[in-house]
Parts: sequence; C-alpha cells; structure tokens
Amino acid sequence: MSSRHSARSLPHAMERVGPWTRGWQASGRIVLLLDFDGTLAPIVDHPDGAAMPTATRAAVRRLSEHPGVYLAVVSGRGLHDARQKVGIRGIAYAGNHGMEIQGAGLDRVHPEAAAARPRLEQVRDDVTRRLTEIPGAIIEDKGLTLSIHYRLVPRDLVDRVMSTVASSAEKVEGLRLTDGKKVVEVRPDVDWQKGKAVEFLLENLSPPDGTPIIYIGDDRTDEDAFIALRQRSAGEGVIVAESPPAHTAARAFLRSPEEVGELLGILAERAPN
Repeated sequence: MSSRHSARSLPHAMERVGPWTRGWQASGRIVLLLDFDGTLAPIVDHPDGAAMPTATRAAVRRLSEHPGVYLAVVSGRGLHDARQKVGIRGIAYAGNHGMEIQGAGLDRVHPEAAAARPRLEQVRDDVTRRLTEIPGAIIEDKGLTLSIHYRLVPRDLVDRVMSTVASSAEKVEGLRLTDGKKVVEVRPDVDWQKGKAVEFLLENLSPPDGTPIIYIGDDRTDEDAFIALRQRSAGEGVIVAESPPAHTAARAFLRSPEEVGELLGILAERAPN
C-alpha cells in the first residue's frame, strides 16, 4: 500500500481538530511537532527576516505551558538560530533537520555530522569565493549544514548558482545536496533527516497509546516526518500549501502559516482542563 495520498483526497486540518482534541482528552497528552519557516513563520526573502506572527507565538506559548502538551520545533535552521527565532523555553528544538536536538531533557548532536564540519567549511569557503559576484545569493552557515538561498538571484543566474554549489560539493567526500524552496543545501551524507528526528523524539517521549501526534510542515524535507508518522496509528502529518503537491504522505493540509496560527490557537482554546 502506498504511503502517499493524492492531494485531492486530503481533508483540511481544521476538520481534524475534533478527533485530535478527543484523543487528547482520552490520553491526557498531545504531541505537536512544528516546522518553522513556511509553517510557524511566513517565508521571506532573507532568512534573517523570518518571524512568527504575534498570534501564532501566543498560541505556541500557551500550548507549551499546558502539562498535557509535548511541543517540539523541528527545523532546517541551525539549533541556536531556531531557538532564538521561536524564543520559548521548556520545549524541544531539533535543528539542522534533527542532526542536533536540545530541550525537554534531550541534548544530542549527530556524531558523524559533527565530524563533517571541517569538510563543510571547505565547501562554504569555496562557494563564498565563487558566488561573490552573483547578486542576491545568500550563503547561510548553519553549523552542521550549509544553505545557499537563491530567492533574490536574477532568474538567468540561478543555474550558475546551482552548478557552482554542486561542483564545490563534489570535490569533497561525505557530503550531499538537497533542495527546498529557493534553496540548495549541503549536508553531511549521513542517514538522518526529519523523519529520523521525529522517531528519536517519540522514542524518548514514549507517549501513551492513542496520543494524537501531529507534525506540521511545508517543504519536501518534511515528507520524511510525514512518512514516519504513518507508522503510528495516531500520527498525522499536515502539509502547509495553498495547493498541496500531487502526492504527499501528509494526511491533512493547511493553506498558509496564518492558518497554522489559527489551528494552534483553536487547540489552545480547546485544551482539556
């Protein structure tokens, strides 16, 4: 059986609030795993400018203070950056697609990813030198990974950015490329991604049977997490997209980060006493 749904069959996530709150009431727990860019915060031209809307931040904070909520931010950003952007204590943070995890009693850095840091620096320096004359290219060093954003690059120069990054990474062993929304990423070639991070978080949490487990994300890197949750009867992935992709492992969708904030606000309002 396929683990992916046609977008046409996806319900809107607001339709799932009733079942989630009933499951929360029955088990006493709910697990919320949230991406940042494009999910908690709208996508912006420069990664430094991303910010959670006030209402979304208030909902996340309120949920984080409920004893029945386990909340984690699972982001492609570096761990320190994700913590600063969200700025809420008492929750778990998984940065660099889960290669580094802290909070809620956890403190883990993927050892192979950490060992690849010198090789990543080599690529960073080479790419920085070669892209100096490309307007709009943003090179983001995230510690364990490297992101090259081309959202602001003139269209006729995008292929040059992509080929430059690819040729730089090919010179160094043990690295691989992934792509996202107007970004290409250089990562250590290790068997780890957001799905593995979700499994690690849930293994350490050991939620009671029937606990609703909800992961909300907007990018192709979140599909690994959606797939991981399909192995759990109460796990559901929610994709954030105005028009969901033709095939996704998510079980529901939201149209925008604004709707994410609305959903989290409703969950906070309906939290069991």
